[in-house]
Amino acid sequence: MKRKQIAKVLIFYVVSFAAMAGLVWTIFETFGYSDRNFLIVMAMLLPLSLLFGYILSKVALEPLFVTNDLLERLLKDTLHELNIPLSTIFANVSMLKRSESDPKKLTRLQRIEKAGENLSELYEDLDYFIKKEIGGVERESFDLGEVIEQSIAKMEEMAEGISIQYRPLKRGIVADRRGCQKAVDNLLGNAVKYNRPGGSVEIYDEDGWLVIKDTGIGMDETTLFHIFDRYYQSDLSASGYGIGLHIVKTFCDEHAIEIKIDSKKGEGTTFRLNFASVGERD
Repeated sequence: MKRKQIAKVLIFYVVSFAAMAGLVWTIFETFGYSDRNFLIVMAMLLPLSLLFGYILSKVALEPLFVTNDLLERLLKDTLHELNIPLSTIFANVSMLKRSESDPKKLTRLQRIEKAGENLSELYEDLDYFIKKEIGGVERESFDLGEVIEQSIAKMEEMAEGISIQYRPLKRGIVADRRGCQKAVDNLLGNAVKYNRPGGSVEIYDEDGWLVIKDTGIGMDETTLFHIFDRYYQSDLSASGYGIGLHIVKTFCDEHAIEIKIDSKKGEGTTFRLNFASVGERD
């Protein structure tokens, strides 16, 4: 299908070029070359080139627009359908937990419930990215400290043997809350994921800067130069797709939040985000 589309575009381009070149040659051959004839030719070619350009763009891009529309419709329909089984899972697990007293069975039900919560979060992420793509995400007033606490709660199981030291903070900001949550989740997730056994992560406020400091493996200068590139991974064997820090950078760019990074190979990494620039809650 792609080859046929490319062939159509190339054929149309060659025919259009040949037609305009033939028109120029005919006019100059018939009436001779002069400044007046040159202006006449240019005046004729301008609307023709605009017409050919429009047709060429339509031939080349229309299938892409159709595909994007179909994908968007599919994602929205899938999101709607996902919400129903998730609600059913939560409702039935809740009823089973009320009537169950066996500790082993309760543990299994809690695992099912946790898996449902993970699916629900993926659902919310997909819904968020679709709304963001079409410009539907609104900024809201919230407490940055609550976002950090939610992120720490998610990392508790993942942070085996790693100490997370959080100095509670209250900072009202106006921003894209889901985007902020994703940014903090990614920074804290990396601080835990790339830490050393028995290491630590510190999270605190420093004059309006959110600081996330770890005792992990650190990064060299080459990695630091590329870390915000989409799909970049310094270790290709590591899990993930290399988009986490790109999400962080996108959120910060959209809210004019300055980022500073201090990192040394084998000594750890410190991220600083200047939330002082984000409007505070009244």
